[in-house]
Amino acid sequence: MLRFQNCGLVMVAALALAACQKSAPEERTEALNAQREADQTAREAANERSKEVAQVNREAAKDITAAQREADEARQQAVTEEIAKTAEAQRTANAETREAIEATHKVQMDLRKSVEARLNKLDERVRDLNKEANDPKVAPAVATSAHTQLTAAEAEIRNLRSELPQLQTSPAPSVEQFRVRADQRVAQIEKALDQVDDQL
Repeated sequence: MLRFQNCGLVMVAALALAACQKSAPEERTEALNAQREADQTAREAANERSKEVAQVNREAAKDITAAQREADEARQQAVTEEIAKTAEAQRTANAETREAIEATHKVQMDLRKSVEARLNKLDERVRDLNKEANDPKVAPAVATSAHTQLTAAEAEIRNLRSELPQLQTSPAPSVEQFRVRADQRVAQIEKALDQVDDQL
C-alpha cells in the first residue's frame, strides 16, 4: 500500500509536471500573442500619429499659405497706396509749380510794363527838354550842357530798356533785384532831367 501511495505521489508529480510543461507553451503562445498585440497597437499608434502629424502639417501649410497671401495682399495694398500718394503729391507739386511760374511771369510782365511806361514818360520829357534847349533864348553854354546831359539820359534810358527782355527769364529774386535797380536808375535819370530843367 505504501507502494501505491508512492505511486500516487509520483503520478501526481508527473501530472503536475505535465501540467507545468503544458502551461509553458501556452505561456509562450500567450506571450507571442501579447507581443503581436503590442506590435499591432504600436503600429496603429504610429499610423495614428503619422495621420495626426500629416493633418497638422496640412493645416500648418494652409496657415502659412494664408499668411503668405495676406502678406502679399498687404504688400500690394501698401505699394498701391504709396503710388497713389506719390502721384497725388506730384500733382500737387506740379500745380504749385505752375502757380509759382504763372505768378512769377505776371510779376515779370507787370514790372516790364511799369518800367516801360516810366521810360516812355522819360523819353517825352527828354524830347521836351531838347526843344527847350534848342530855343534861341537859351544861352549857348547852357544849351550845350543841357544837350550833353540829355544825351547821357537818353543813353541810360536805352540801356535800361534793352535789359527789359531779361526779365522773362529771370527767377523771382532776380526780378525783385531788377525792380530795385530800375527804380534807382529811373530816379537818377529823373534827377538829371530835373537839373537840366532847372538850368533851362
